[in-house]
Amino acid sequence: MQLSKKNIKQYFLHLLWILLIPAIAFVGAKDAKIAAILVVAILGGATCLVCILNYRLGFYIYMTVSLILPLLERMAGTELPMGFVMDGLLACSLLGCFFKRGDPSTKKVDFMKDPLLISIYAYVLLLILEIANPYGFNPGGWLIFIRVTMRNLLFLYLGLHVFNSMKDVYVFFKYWLIIGTLAAIYACMQQWMGLMPYERAFMAKYPKMFNTTIILSGIRIFSFMADAASFGIIMACNIVIILILLTAKLDVVNIPKKTGLTISLIFHMLALGYSGTRTGYVMIPLGLMLFFIANLQKRNTILIAGAFGFFALVILFGPFHSNPTIVRVRTAFLGKQDESVNVRDRNRAKAQPYALSHPFGGGLMTTGGNALIFHPGHPMANLQTDNGYLRAALETGWLGILLMGANFLILIMAGIGNFFRMKSDLDKLLMISIAAAVFEIALAQYAQDASTLVESAIMLNAFTAIVIKIKYLYS
Repeated sequence: MQLSKKNIKQYFLHLLWILLIPAIAFVGAKDAKIAAILVVAILGGATCLVCILNYRLGFYIYMTVSLILPLLERMAGTELPMGFVMDGLLACSLLGCFFKRGDPSTKKVDFMKDPLLISIYAYVLLLILEIANPYGFNPGGWLIFIRVTMRNLLFLYLGLHVFNSMKDVYVFFKYWLIIGTLAAIYACMQQWMGLMPYERAFMAKYPKMFNTTIILSGIRIFSFMADAASFGIIMACNIVIILILLTAKLDVVNIPKKTGLTISLIFHMLALGYSGTRTGYVMIPLGLMLFFIANLQKRNTILIAGAFGFFALVILFGPFHSNPTIVRVRTAFLGKQDESVNVRDRNRAKAQPYALSHPFGGGLMTTGGNALIFHPGHPMANLQTDNGYLRAALETGWLGILLMGANFLILIMAGIGNFFRMKSDLDKLLMISIAAAVFEIALAQYAQDASTLVESAIMLNAFTAIVIKIKYLYS
């Protein structure tokens, strides 16, 4: 029987893979570093090819790799070009989307008139115009900031092609809660069994990366994410989402699913406690407040609110005085007793005169540790803002902070609008959970630069894509 061209190609590829195994083993025996580079190159090339062939799968590959890159970095024992990896995966997924011409439903989105997209465009335009800021401009720092901003914007655009119905939204929430649960379980293992040897070695090698991880009461757990703050913010948002889903009727979310959600909730709450992220502790009641206001007429909502309130009272006023995790939770609500909170207040007071006297800001990357690298002589160099809004006011001026606030407000309003627009109970719960999670991040900006962290930025931009797309698909 004569072989076709397709069969010949398949046999050739199989033969190539068979020959690569002993070849890599031989090279590994000579030089382990070259062998590692070859393996990474082969796996990376295959992953990029998958992203090009299936941009929807590439969307999830990009998120997964971005979330676990810090773990891979610790296992490798050295810093990795994480930005390059993320840019490469996103570029391949966008290339696949371009070749397949995306999804036709995206044409329903009014890119030129949508209020949320216009607020995003205006903020990006402001960042670009910061190139002419007379108080501080460094090409290297400006390019880094713009690069991260454009990465988030392109990820949002890719999401608009991925979410084409509520079924796609269901898939995303299943994925997001599963990976969040895995992160929570890994965090509990770190707390109960101690950090892995490669994690301890990496912390010893790069101590500056973990300045806020080691505190008097122990180590703040960070799971496989970049740091404890990023991890805690994700846990807090997921806790609110799970609690909202648990209020669903049994014919919407059955008992086996509620059991799974309850187990996941327990791990999430333990992980949040171990992370020591006081911002996350405050985010939960504030995020739930938005949901309770929208659903006060439902019995399950009142029951969940009562149970959560009782649990909160036990944690805050119960006879637990020796547990460092519970003590740190209490300091989040009794912050004046904690000196670190007072230090942040003093830093804000110190920065206020500069913000008031510079309506266009001092330029991108002119605050915190970044300023020591790109603007070492700047008045705000090494000022730790610990506040996303304060950083925006100092770097981009009053217009920057107004646009940031407007973006959050419009996104939350659009999410609430989708909540009243949807007919299914499950769809309503998912839409209000997005609004509540975004509301949490908006409030967390006061204590953290929450929206620019890699993990929270991924979540926020995915939620933005869902809100925009659902608005046009179900209007």
